[in-house]
Amino acid sequence: MIWIARIGVGLVGIFSSLMAVMAISSPTRVAVALGIITDAPLGLNTIRADVGAFFLVSAIACIAALFRGKRDWLLAPLALYGFAVLGRFLGIALVGAPEGIAQAIVIELVCVALLSLGLRYLPGK
Repeated sequence: MIWIARIGVGLVGIFSSLMAVMAISSPTRVAVALGIITDAPLGLNTIRADVGAFFLVSAIACIAALFRGKRDWLLAPLALYGFAVLGRFLGIALVGAPEGIAQAIVIELVCVALLSLGLRYLPGK
C-alpha cells in the first residue's frame, strides 16, 4: 500500500507542479482552462500570484513528503484541495451548478483521496 500512496502523492505533486508552472508562465491559458474571465492586467497578475501559489504550495508539500519523509506536510495540500471542493459545493448551493463543474470537483476529490492515502500510509518522522 505504501507504493500506491507514493505514486498517488507523486501524481498530485506532478499535477500541482505543472499547474503552478503554467499559472506563472501562461496565466491566460490557466484562466481559460479554469473558466476565469480576465480582461485586465490585474486579473492576469492575480492568476499568476494566487493560483500559482495554490499549486506551488501543493507541489512543494508533496515533494517534501515524498523525498524528505515529512508526511505531515501533506496536510497543506489536503487542506487546499479539500477547501476547494467545499467552495465548489458552496457555489453550487448558492447559485447552481455551472457547466463543467463536475470535472473540477472530480479532479479535486481524486487529489484529496490520493493525499489522504499518502497521509495514512507514508512513513513520517
